[in-house]
Amino acid sequence: MKTIKLTLVMALLAVSTTVLANEKDPKPTGKEVSTQLSAILGTPSFDVSSKDLLAKVHFMVNKKSELIVINVDAENEMVEDYIKSRMNYKKIDKSLLEVGEDYIVDVRIVAAK
Repeated sequence: MKTIKLTLVMALLAVSTTVLANEKDPKPTGKEVSTQLSAILGTPSFDVSSKDLLAKVHFMVNKKSELIVINVDAENEMVEDYIKSRMNYKKIDKSLLEVGEDYIVDVRIVAAK
């Protein structure tokens, strides 16, 4: 009877150790990434009064946790320049994005109402 109990305890201990060892840090949510990118971009100094301005931003993260803007596709050159100047080489939280991976995000600059 003691052998069965000992075997059962050992099995439970092995399973719980394996489960705990396999737990990894939770992946960041898109909201966390969005919040940090919004903070980096800030509020534009130019007037956005007629309609929302849209841009598709292609970037990656280097080993120093800096954003490297690869391309900005926008209707307006002023928006492209603004995004490049605000995002390029700005630091981001290491845990949010993978180093060396390419990312594409849509950026919307909302018109004043």
